[in-house]
Amino acid sequence: MPQPVTPAFEPVVASLNREAFHAALVDRMFCAAHDLRDVALAPLVISREEHERFGGAARRICSAALAAFASRRDPGRFVGDSFQRLVQGLPVRAGIVAGNARFDFLPTAAGPRLVELNFVGVGTTARPHQAARAVLDCLPELQGSHHSLLPTDAFTRQLGRLGCRSLALLTKDNDREYVTPWLDRLLIQRQLDPVEVLIVPRQDWDDFTSDGRALAFRGRTIDAIYPRELTRRTSIEAGIEQCRFFLESGATCLDHWGLVLVEDKDLGFLLAQDPSLTDLVPRTWPLGAQPSALPPTALVLKRRHDHGGEGVVVGPETLPEADGDEWLVQERLRAVRIPVTTLLGFSGTVTHDIATHVSYEYDLARGELVHCEVSGYLARFAPVGDVVNLSQGGGVIPVLVEGGFS
Repeated sequence: MPQPVTPAFEPVVASLNREAFHAALVDRMFCAAHDLRDVALAPLVISREEHERFGGAARRICSAALAAFASRRDPGRFVGDSFQRLVQGLPVRAGIVAGNARFDFLPTAAGPRLVELNFVGVGTTARPHQAARAVLDCLPELQGSHHSLLPTDAFTRQLGRLGCRSLALLTKDNDREYVTPWLDRLLIQRQLDPVEVLIVPRQDWDDFTSDGRALAFRGRTIDAIYPRELTRRTSIEAGIEQCRFFLESGATCLDHWGLVLVEDKDLGFLLAQDPSLTDLVPRTWPLGAQPSALPPTALVLKRRHDHGGEGVVVGPETLPEADGDEWLVQERLRAVRIPVTTLLGFSGTVTHDIATHVSYEYDLARGELVHCEVSGYLARFAPVGDVVNLSQGGGVIPVLVEGGFS
């Protein structure tokens, strides 16, 4: 279980200069001072052994999910909702499906439990990852014994293995209107060097051309595409022909849109592929089939066919009485709470999550996971309740990995 800093570590963190840390965050996160989200002063520390355990869990989850993806692409074997049937028709031209996933875990007394998995539109970096680098900037005495992981480092290696020297980042037209996503795009562009990264808003997508063998943008060859748009159900439905164009263009598509077939609210589909995952997957039931002894407040209500973090209510006061087929219920996990003191002055006991970014490659023909590594960690906290997404209030906890890692 990742821990707050150990007693031997505390004097070092106590010496952290807040003003210097604030300046390092602004520099590392490539933003103005007033754009900072709250950040915990003390990092979570993941031991070398814990990092290996997260890596093993990621490989098991990734292998099960991608085996399910291979199966669910066949409409004769999997009949989903209208959206799932739509994306079943998207082509997979390469033998390897590759990309960057994120698996969100909630720490419990029994160990981390998976609460969400995402394969499309996850991103390979976010400014929270920079917080760990800022800690090390300000505490150089830790630099030989603790490390931070940036998902873009693994992504750069992945693009090299796939032979991709140029990448088009497909974005919304109004990305620049919102500070956080735009700066994240710039961080991706900067950190994927030496890969050439073009940030291409949707309004310019008509300037892509393809002969079916290669993709170009305004005459420049594009080896790979990475969608930061067309990542939600409504945008994929509206842009399905654009998805098809890119997938048939000859370029490598990271985070293939068809992978929404396994962004399933009922994580039990993983157990059908690998029954040993019961130690990681919470119990889930169709609405009405949950144990009668569990009140609604002991459950998490999930709308079946929403994707990503949408359609989730933690501890509802009541459960729906109509449209029962549209809902699932999951056991509400008792999350471990830890003390946090933050840059902006908050001090208290909070719930937190541990999200693992995962770089993967899967051979569809052989049904084999050929590469999988935990490429970064993201920890968020909530002062009240157990919903840790930043939109619910809260902030970021830097994450450091103890010792070396491969």
